[in-house]
Amino acid sequence: PDNLKALFRPVVMVTPDLAMICENMLMSEGFGQAKMLAKKMTVLYALAEAQLSKQYHYDFKLRALKSVLVMAGSLKRASPELDESTILMRALRDMNMPKFVYADVPLFRGLIGDLFPGLDCPRVRYPDFNDAVEAALVDAGYQQLEIQVDKVIQLYETLMTRHTTMVVGPTGGGKTVALDTLARAQSSLGLPTKLFVLNPKSINIDELYGVLDPATRDWTDGLLSNIFRDMNKPVAEGREERRYIVYDGDVDALWVENMNSVMDDNKLLTLPNGERIRLNFPTCSMLFEVFDLQYASPATVSRCGMVYVDPRDIGWQPFLWKWLNSRENEVEREVIHALCDKYLEPCLDFVVDGIVNRATMEMTEPLRQVTPMTSLALVEQFTKMLASMLTDERAIIDKALIEAACCLALTWSIGGALVQPARAKFDTFLKKLSGLPLTASETVSTGQLPSSTTLHDFTLDLDERRWQPWSTIVPHYVPPTDGKFSSIMVPTADTVRSTWLVDSIMSVCGQGRNCALLVGDSGTAKTTVAAKYLLSCDPATSTALTINFSSRTSSRNVQVAIEDVLEKRTKDTFGPPAGKKLLVYVDDLNMPTVDTYGTQQPVALLKLLIDRGYLYDRGKDLSIKHMKDMKFIAAMVPGRNEVDPRFVRLFNVFCIAFPPEASIKQIYTSILHTFFSTGAFNTSMQDRGFAERLTAAMFDVFNAVVTALPPTPAKFHYIFNMRDLSRVTEGVMLSTPDKMSECKHIVRVMRHEMYRVFYDRLVDDADKGFVGDKISKAIKASFSSEAEEALREPCLFGDLLNYHEVEEERSAGGGEEVRLYEDLQDFERFKPVLEGVLEKYNGVHKPMNLVLFDDCLGHLVRVHRLMRLPRGNALLVGVGGSGKQ
Repeated sequence: PDNLKALFRPVVMVTPDLAMICENMLMSEGFGQAKMLAKKMTVLYALAEAQLSKQYHYDFKLRALKSVLVMAGSLKRASPELDESTILMRALRDMNMPKFVYADVPLFRGLIGDLFPGLDCPRVRYPDFNDAVEAALVDAGYQQLEIQVDKVIQLYETLMTRHTTMVVGPTGGGKTVALDTLARAQSSLGLPTKLFVLNPKSINIDELYGVLDPATRDWTDGLLSNIFRDMNKPVAEGREERRYIVYDGDVDALWVENMNSVMDDNKLLTLPNGERIRLNFPTCSMLFEVFDLQYASPATVSRCGMVYVDPRDIGWQPFLWKWLNSRENEVEREVIHALCDKYLEPCLDFVVDGIVNRATMEMTEPLRQVTPMTSLALVEQFTKMLASMLTDERAIIDKALIEAACCLALTWSIGGALVQPARAKFDTFLKKLSGLPLTASETVSTGQLPSSTTLHDFTLDLDERRWQPWSTIVPHYVPPTDGKFSSIMVPTADTVRSTWLVDSIMSVCGQGRNCALLVGDSGTAKTTVAAKYLLSCDPATSTALTINFSSRTSSRNVQVAIEDVLEKRTKDTFGPPAGKKLLVYVDDLNMPTVDTYGTQQPVALLKLLIDRGYLYDRGKDLSIKHMKDMKFIAAMVPGRNEVDPRFVRLFNVFCIAFPPEASIKQIYTSILHTFFSTGAFNTSMQDRGFAERLTAAMFDVFNAVVTALPPTPAKFHYIFNMRDLSRVTEGVMLSTPDKMSECKHIVRVMRHEMYRVFYDRLVDDADKGFVGDKISKAIKASFSSEAEEALREPCLFGDLLNYHEVEEERSAGGGEEVRLYEDLQDFERFKPVLEGVLEKYNGVHKPMNLVLFDDCLGHLVRVHRLMRLPRGNALLVGVGGSGKQ
């Protein structure tokens, strides 16, 4: 406000004169040619800012300059005999190189080369530390790469000058490996290093920093404040150690801005209760491990040292090398190595980059994946699929059989996340690449590949050494014992295949994480497959937990659900009962609300648990809880919310395609045929042909509705999928031989159910006319003789005609009478029943003055039908005042 503004004197802050600051700093650091060097330095920074690509984590302002000058000073004092230009150039290069992305490295080298012509000094080698890093990598079974070692050294150098360092880069570049290697290398040199890892986005900001109750002034400690306080306790005399707190999660403006005072030269964390904790540098430092810094403010970026880790530097080959080395069988290893050389690179080029042929540089569109996957994740999935087939028990060394297994593994790893149209392209490419002869017969021996359809439709019988279609190993349909419609599952080629995919991933031992992610549209039986798989697991060796995510799910809900089923094993280790594995099924993984900064809190929590294997207690003691022996299956519908790529990388992703028409018809025909042939129905209905005709009529209407009536903003509830077909079938299965003795009655029931499921959803007369017409045509086409009876109006069914008799019997203590689903024929027939019910109600409650006209009766019967069904939920859509209430 103006009256307050008048009391202050405005002072303009001008952009600082960098050249003058540089010159003074260089002088004070003991450089003789300070003026010339300062000029070079400011020119370099101006050019870098103008010419390099724009990245969120680049910063060429005063803070960045100052840290280079401090480093140059310490280099000059360490080796005074060197030329001053060389010292400054080395400082500039070593301080800036780590943060550049792949494409900017040569540009920056060029700029430095132009400003310091003819100077080229090698990187400083720290003899002990370099050797320790190399040894640490080899000990952990990694391939020793020059560039990976250099990244660790860059991180080490950045930590020497900055107390806050960010390790930035897309998933699969080796950020975690670099941090762990640094810690192990320092520990091996007698400098014990501890990493405290947490995901700041997996809990609320109050749980992170602590919260002060405004009324009672009670202080509740937060997770970060607790770790930070413990970490900064003084070290014992004469002991040196390093403690790093690692924030492994998204950086957003909210929680990081509270850290600004820790990141700059104050090094102070101020908590809401007024407590101040000083960062004990150099013993303690803060490290961030992030995907990108899209939401970080320039103030945050300029305060931190940056190390950028680019996946293109390392690629996927080292992972494959590490995996091959872990295979025991020498002969098998040679064969797989040769096959990987033949298949992997061309397939990855084709799927990820759209390169058909590297030599001729023939290009096409990259294939569409159901969720974006990196090359490394695809290769990791390939090794999992291959390991599940080539087990130690089988000990396969036959080249033809291993090649067949390779082709199947490629189909479900590199081709596993592809959408339906892209699968055919990939299949053609893979068959051409393999160079194996193609055969069109049903079963194909291992030296050949089947050509009748894509490899996605075939399985490999490793004992019989042959390919066979999934459709040949589908078990017969058995009706559920409890008789509930919701527990029916008809096995088809798709469900058998999906179950096999989940089982392959879950059965791999000693290969790190067992996580499968099924992605597919709603109604493709993802939940059914997962639920059936969990039921089929041996209860002696596994327990199951199902978590359904919704937009309101918080990370606390998830943590409570998981902790409820785990037992305490030791002080800080938890797990399922001894000798068992816990299978966690997460449904609708991408449903939780995305916050302003693109994070889903429950997903952030699961990332910490799956990636690191522990969580932190949410109560008072905030202790770490290691959780062992867990496997995860998740399912989601593509396109709702983007899930963090660093989280998706932990899973093996399979695209579950919509089942083909033949499959769907087979499902409903099996259900109806079994229903009619096991009940006491008329023999004319027990023929499989009758069930097939019913299914065909339903399917014709369903297809017409789906294509002609898509959802629009005005008709947002026009969403028709497989579940609607199930609803029609469930309605037909309400019929009983007592009330429906002839075929024409069943056809009439089917027409009624199609009206209820499809017609009742429509909002205007044009749509209603279209669907009504379609249903009539479908019935006339499939059931010409029964059509007249089936199309009689009004068409209403219910079980309310003998309502009063049943109620009287029940109050008298009997209960023999049951209410059966039957044709209500016309309004006059059941109006008295409902009037009786209304009278009864008005006798007990405040009277409702209702006139039961025909429309009202129609709505009543429809809602009543839904309420009588198990899982029958109704959503009434309409303008206000249309009588919904």
